[in-house]
Amino acid sequence: MIAAVLLSACAQNPPSGAEGAQSKPAVKAASAEVAKAGSTPGAAVTRADPSLVRFATQSVKLDEQAQAQLPLLLDQASAAKRIVITGYCDRKDIGNAKAAAIARANNVKNALVKLGVPAKKIRVKYSTDEAQHAAKVEFSN
Repeated sequence: MIAAVLLSACAQNPPSGAEGAQSKPAVKAASAEVAKAGSTPGAAVTRADPSLVRFATQSVKLDEQAQAQLPLLLDQASAAKRIVITGYCDRKDIGNAKAAAIARANNVKNALVKLGVPAKKIRVKYSTDEAQHAAKVEFSN
């Protein structure tokens, strides 16, 4: 439910500015929805899918919500032998969807590496066929 609200907030409040960062009203709206659920942002993420990191349509940068959910993946990441991060970007929405999808996956990878996950465990791939703006983190043993 929260993920749907976050995605609709991105669609209703397109980012402004050259970098395509998510607007403050969209972040505040998402935070308000988390507050309505009566939990912290991390708790809301666990009920959704913490391995699916959502991005604003025009953005490749991790927003506050994405940064908050990545530490929730550390236990799985340390137990996994291999991690595959698939960056998604809908080619109907973005001109250079392949580059955006790869950038999203790499930004998630870099954030996980900063959190202590060995880079050699992580493989990055992309998809522009699905109508979503996200990165999916998958673990294999």
